[in-house]
Amino acid sequence: MRHIARQPVPEGQRLHRRDLLASAAIAAVALLLATLVWLTTLRAVGEQRIETQARAERMLAAQAATLAEQMRLELVTIDQSLAVLQTAWDEAPDRFRLADWAKRLPALTAVTDDLFIADARQVIVQDILPDAVGQPVGAGYVNFPHGGLDLFERDGRKARATGTLVGETGQRLIEGRQYLMYLVRPLLRPAGWVIGASVRSEALVRLYGEASLGENALTALIDLRQGSVAALAGSAARRPTVAIAGTPMFLAMKDRAEGGLWDGPSAVDGGQRLHAFRRVPGRELVVVVAMQRAQALAPARSWATGAYALAVLATLLLLGTAGLVVAVVLTVRRARRRAQRAERDRTAAAALQEDLRSARMRAADLGAELAVLRRACPDAVAVVDADLRLVDWTPPFAAASAPPDPAPAAPARHSGHAAPLAPGLPLDEWLRAQARAGRFGDLTDLEAEVARRMGVLRGDRPLLTQAGPDGRPWHVRALPMPAGGLLLRLGPDADEAGAAHRLATRAQPNAADGPGMARLEMPAPALGA
Repeated sequence: MRHIARQPVPEGQRLHRRDLLASAAIAAVALLLATLVWLTTLRAVGEQRIETQARAERMLAAQAATLAEQMRLELVTIDQSLAVLQTAWDEAPDRFRLADWAKRLPALTAVTDDLFIADARQVIVQDILPDAVGQPVGAGYVNFPHGGLDLFERDGRKARATGTLVGETGQRLIEGRQYLMYLVRPLLRPAGWVIGASVRSEALVRLYGEASLGENALTALIDLRQGSVAALAGSAARRPTVAIAGTPMFLAMKDRAEGGLWDGPSAVDGGQRLHAFRRVPGRELVVVVAMQRAQALAPARSWATGAYALAVLATLLLLGTAGLVVAVVLTVRRARRRAQRAERDRTAAAALQEDLRSARMRAADLGAELAVLRRACPDAVAVVDADLRLVDWTPPFAAASAPPDPAPAAPARHSGHAAPLAPGLPLDEWLRAQARAGRFGDLTDLEAEVARRMGVLRGDRPLLTQAGPDGRPWHVRALPMPAGGLLLRLGPDADEAGAAHRLATRAQPNAADGPGMARLEMPAPALGA
């Protein structure tokens, strides 16, 4: 199984990953807090919506209970008045005059439009409306539209026809509809005769005006026995559905004997409303008070708008804070890394300075040692760099390269820089100087000889012969240096080339040490071997 060595992650990439992880952690915390803010907001909005709806339902239920009680009292008033009239008729039917009794019962006439006595054929024999006598029951309503749309003041009074929807008080009039409904009692004699009164209630309109139920609200009186609308107030009275038996709202009212709530479409027009209904005690009648669902939940919507705005502000604040924290953390981390890098750089620079100082000291010591070795070396040796330029040489090489004196004289002591030698002198220039000094004999073409000798020195058998300073033939041998240059040796004896070879393998010029210096890594006693 082959194991693949994992490459070390670069430091810059590793630090970048750490920054990303730190930023991601801060962003995750900010998102978590924002999520908690929104969860709390949504929960609070839901609770507020439930509370608002419950408050509206309680208000509607209270209004329905109030209206049912008012209807009960009105019906009791009519019923008691009819009982009084029934007793009076039974005691003295010949002397009974309905018009006289109507003046004595103002409470009855306040809640009824028609008061009558009808025979067994339901033909009116007495009526507070003279024109209705001799006509069937209900004929008195020829001048009172049955189920017609009327306009009422806020206090329940029928408004005068002005052609506008604004009443005497400057408030909007209430639209209402009332259908024909009677309360009747049988008379003892003659058989089959009845006494009755129509029901005209202002309670529906009055409660609608006082309750401030909002736009598109309604109050209604429902006949459970007939499954129809008996009276209606509100904008739904314009085009109502009268027969509502079988609708979900009507079935809910039938199932709940005393009363309850209905959240859904109204049976009279299909509008979405919150309904509270209450049965009129002792009657097959139910009063309904309803308000538009949107109107009922308007406070919750306003509260939710403020809560959402606050949640958005909190989210933006959290995100902005998170971004600021990320920027601060990254800035601090990067500043710390820059300081650490600067400290490492200063430490490295100090170490390099120390190394450089030590290297210079070693170079100076080595240069001094090389100078001693150069003066003590008995061989005529020179170092040529890779560009074929003289770098350094020994005094014997300088003496051997010097042109012959015009007259015999005692041998002179030459320095390492005696003419024509100089650091950086091209090798071919040195060969030309030797040729001009006559070391190569008589030449017909000096440049050709110089080129030939350059080729030999750079070839595989770098061995040349020229005249030495003593007139004897000397050998010029070139040995390659490890750094790419050459080590030249001048000498009369070819057997002494071994010494030059040993010197070449252990000596290497170093351009950093400056001209006139070379590194020798052989011990001093080996140089004399």
